[in-house]
Amino acid sequence: MPVRAALIAVLVLTCTGCALVKVSVKPPESGLETPIPGGSQRQIIVTIPFQDSRSSMFRCGVQKGGFGNEIADAGCQGSPADWIPMLLARELEASGFTVLQSEEGARDTALKIEGAVLKIFVEPVVGVWSTTVESDFNVKLVATSKTGLHAERTFFSKGERTSIIWPQGTFDDSVRRGTHDLLSKMVQAILELMTRYPELGFDRRGGATVVGGRLEAGR
Repeated sequence: MPVRAALIAVLVLTCTGCALVKVSVKPPESGLETPIPGGSQRQIIVTIPFQDSRSSMFRCGVQKGGFGNEIADAGCQGSPADWIPMLLARELEASGFTVLQSEEGARDTALKIEGAVLKIFVEPVVGVWSTTVESDFNVKLVATSKTGLHAERTFFSKGERTSIIWPQGTFDDSVRRGTHDLLSKMVQAILELMTRYPELGFDRRGGATVVGGRLEAGR
């Protein structure tokens, strides 16, 4: 028992020291490892920035000590309302869409994506032998077109990275996994919507119109 207690004490002191290192929440440097195909050069407008509707906008998470106590705020490196839609636009381009920044010159059938960042929060969940840095994302997308479509969906995603210490790199890994999960869900939902209404993004033919629709809420 004394040996085990000493080992736990050493781990706690070590992890507490690591937690004193200042961390920030920043976007991943790359997108999905494998793009999701299906864009077929259809036009899509991604509005940047999204609305920032987080309950707390001065931080994106917290850093904790070895006893689970909050040590410091984890600041945001850049606004999530900027980098989340920028990453989404980049991912849609990789999927084969023609991504536009405004409605100028866009087809009537082009799908317009607007959004709101409802939550992004990263924090360590401290255990006895290891700690998991969890990243929680909550983003709402609103898809519209001049042909009459209106669809909404709220997305939830989580990234996790478990380690015995949790410096900046552990936070980065967790945020990357959560962001990639979020991007994958959003791109897949957009592809599903445009499959349901195949005229979206293409040149109109024969006067076809979209009468409107709504995606059910998803996680």
